[in-house]
Amino acid sequence: MQFIKHLVAAAALTVAGSAMATTYEAGVLVSGIPQSLTYAVLGSGSFSDVINFDVAADSTAQANAVTFTLFPFVQNPITGLTLAVYDGATLLSAVNGVYTLAAGTDYSFHVGGTTNFSGVYSVNYQLAAAPVPEAGSVALTLAGLGVVGLMAARRRRG
Repeated sequence: MQFIKHLVAAAALTVAGSAMATTYEAGVLVSGIPQSLTYAVLGSGSFSDVINFDVAADSTAQANAVTFTLFPFVQNPITGLTLAVYDGATLLSAVNGVYTLAAGTDYSFHVGGTTNFSGVYSVNYQLAAAPVPEAGSVALTLAGLGVVGLMAARRRRG
């Protein structure tokens, strides 16, 4: 009996002090209202999770990661929480906090941090359909270019 207790304690210490990495599949994310992906980190130590996803249509995205407490006596169970967005192996940079995402491309959120106790984090995101120019504005732009071309040709002749 004593041997089993020691074995369980040794296994818990091994898991507790090691780095953890988990890969999740979030599937296809759709545009619209703000959404969250929530995951748990069990044990203690550093972790680095990867959440793979795709988008249904060309989109712009805003995302952040937050930690929250499940038990009132454990404050800030995850520290140093980081979030990065990747296109395959390429780190994407946000312009004014907005990422541009193309449909049919494999993306991933990389979330990392350190926990002294099991904790929970959420990746909050909101996707918006990428702006598409209206036919009227394209026609107006082409008409304006045509007028400028006519004026330039007239100056050359006269």
